[in-house]
Amino acid sequence: MTRSTRIITALAEHPYPLGIVELATFVQLSPASVHRILSTLVSVGWVEQNSRTAKYRLGMRAIGVGSVGLVTNPVLHDGRMYLARLAEWSGHDAVLSTLIGVKTVQLTRVAGPHTEMIEFEAGHPQPAHAMADGKLLLAYLPETEARYFYEVAGMRQYTPNTITDPARMEQELARIREQGYAVDNSERFDHGRGLAVPVLDVDGRPIAAMLSLGRIDPSQDSDIVQQMFTLAREMSERLSASGDLPPAAAGDGVSLPGAISTSGERSV
Repeated sequence: MTRSTRIITALAEHPYPLGIVELATFVQLSPASVHRILSTLVSVGWVEQNSRTAKYRLGMRAIGVGSVGLVTNPVLHDGRMYLARLAEWSGHDAVLSTLIGVKTVQLTRVAGPHTEMIEFEAGHPQPAHAMADGKLLLAYLPETEARYFYEVAGMRQYTPNTITDPARMEQELARIREQGYAVDNSERFDHGRGLAVPVLDVDGRPIAAMLSLGRIDPSQDSDIVQQMFTLAREMSERLSASGDLPPAAAGDGVSLPGAISTSGERSV
């Protein structure tokens, strides 16, 4: 990952503007290097600086590109069809999300008939360690990025069930890698649970997470997960057939042993 990309990612995963020293801490670069890179990013419109606070945020050009992608991206366009099937079948909200730094970002969502969740906002970052889709995608991170997650980002507690201890989180991510799906038991919201499976590229790496979110009865978990595996596999196959199945982002080099690939086989 280039230094410019690390800075843009840090600005994207934080909902508030950041100063140079804060950014330098998050991206583990010297303040002088961060200042030099920011000057270039500001000059091309990808980053903007507040004239009164001197802090930085994503620029209008970056926002414009992201907004166009939400409309034109085939993963999201085709994904809504599968989310609609999941929401109708399960009765709960169905979401496609991705990982931005150590935050999970919901890209598109279909409300289920029994939804009680908050109004959906595309692009609103959520803490990855406290949600099923975030934990699923964190399980694919290489060791260097996982270390950044533990040492720099930290794990804030949102409910009594939120995992905040690094050793417990490592155990949780190992379990996710073994079983191929993730669960959050009211770890982000007191009255909501989540189940997540990966949408895989041809090499068995995730391009997105498919999430079922709501007041899910634990006795339904197995049935919902199996339905999600089927839908995620069908979605990958459709994208592959049309030539629109993208490779996983650079750095997402871990395949989940329990995940179902586009061929319908569980990876080992």
